[in-house]
Amino acid sequence: MSSLNNIYDDTPFQTAGPFLHIGCLPNSIGIKNIFKHDLGMVPFDRKENADFISISGSVFDGSGQALDDVMLESWQCDESGQFSSRQGFARFAPNNKTKKYNLKTVKPGSVKNSDGTIQSPHILISISSRGINMSLNTRIYFEGDDISNDPLLSFVKDDDKVNTLIAKKVDAYNYNFDIYLQGDKETVFLDI
Repeated sequence: MSSLNNIYDDTPFQTAGPFLHIGCLPNSIGIKNIFKHDLGMVPFDRKENADFISISGSVFDGSGQALDDVMLESWQCDESGQFSSRQGFARFAPNNKTKKYNLKTVKPGSVKNSDGTIQSPHILISISSRGINMSLNTRIYFEGDDISNDPLLSFVKDDDKVNTLIAKKVDAYNYNFDIYLQGDKETVFLDI
């Protein structure tokens, strides 16, 4: 009877496998003719490239190694602070040689909450990778923007932790945003 009870035990939770890119981003890794386009390759296909900013960086593990077997997904509003069901989603991964990702998108505007408070411009990021049981979620804010009254950031009391959420400005159209999964520089992740 005890062996019969074992078949009703819960199946152990699995992490995202090392082959996540094959199913979700086949074109970007050189596997052609599965999908015409990978979902989310262009977050705003109705915008001109001249309107885009570029956010690039790496995802680091707990030992400080840059990873390439990571998939990132982003969701954001447009430059006017408006969300759309057809625009604003992107899916991307670091390059397997440089270990850097690149997101070309519009710089989001401020979003008004239902209670009237204003969220500072930000992009939501979800990270999936081997070794992670559930996607990690965070936000990208932008250096130079006023973040002093952002409702979510008001919960983060340590300035060093707030800095893990801010993309550093390289020039007018380029930002750097590194993500640290563990360690002293660990990025703030949202418990959602």
